[in-house]
Amino acid sequence: METGQRFSKKRQAIYDALFASREHPSAEWVYQTLKPEYPDLSLGTVYRNISMFKEEGVIQSIGVVNGLERFDFNTAPHTH
Repeated sequence: METGQRFSKKRQAIYDALFASREHPSAEWVYQTLKPEYPDLSLGTVYRNISMFKEEGVIQSIGVVNGLERFDFNTAPHTH
């Protein structure tokens, strides 16, 4: 990860979950995926980290599907 910030275990787990997904995950999906391993993880923490990743250009929002914003690690121009 080349954000210049230190990664906590939770931040790294959020990053890894987003990167490993073959779908276009939502913050809620990341939260539900990681909650069993990180019982003290909050949905707010997931949203704050996703927001940081978006601001740094690590991920991009591809829009809202069924009321949930979805994200993509492939920031190069491509179709969905």
